[in-house]
Amino acid sequence: MTIYNPARFSVSDLEKSFQFMESHPFATVISISEGLPVISHLPLVAKREGDEFVLIGHLARANPHARVLAEGAGATAIFHGPHAFITPKWYAHDDVPTWNYSTVHTVGQVTVIDEYEGIVECLRELSAAAERKWPSGWEFFVPEDLAREKLSKHILGFKIRVETLQHENKMGQKLSTEDQAGVIAGLTDRGDDNALAVRNAILELFPELADLAL
Repeated sequence: MTIYNPARFSVSDLEKSFQFMESHPFATVISISEGLPVISHLPLVAKREGDEFVLIGHLARANPHARVLAEGAGATAIFHGPHAFITPKWYAHDDVPTWNYSTVHTVGQVTVIDEYEGIVECLRELSAAAERKWPSGWEFFVPEDLAREKLSKHILGFKIRVETLQHENKMGQKLSTEDQAGVIAGLTDRGDDNALAVRNAILELFPELADLAL
């Protein structure tokens, strides 16, 4: 896997990457079949299994990606974090516009899970992870119309055993304190969810800017 990830934006702390994936579980999963990309957008659960780091997900068997994984393809999973356009009008001196963003890219081999108990466990873990983040009180169950062989007929579970991981957190690390304060103020004024998430990501990197942003 090759992505452009300058050292000043690269995150080497695996725990931070793990937390990022937990916070942004909806991923883009890419495999290659006959020289062409096969792409699905899926929630994934990041977890440790002994010394390994795995991602757990599931697909509808009607999805062509399920066949590709069953045939032994690997997978790249991209987790997308907050992002926002940064206008140079926020800087102390005019410059060029840019975009702030955070992503995690992982690559690994896939193990398919096609027996009933394993698929149920995949679904249970996905549901539990979502309920931890966005609790509603819903309790997991398998509907009768998807019991046993019907579930296995319609859904394929899988694990991606992560072999490489790159975490990029591009948040204007080369900007002056004055420019960063302007960016934080501008994002606060813009006020949409992405702008505020990027503002918070900058403040996490540079907490000393909090007073300047008021």
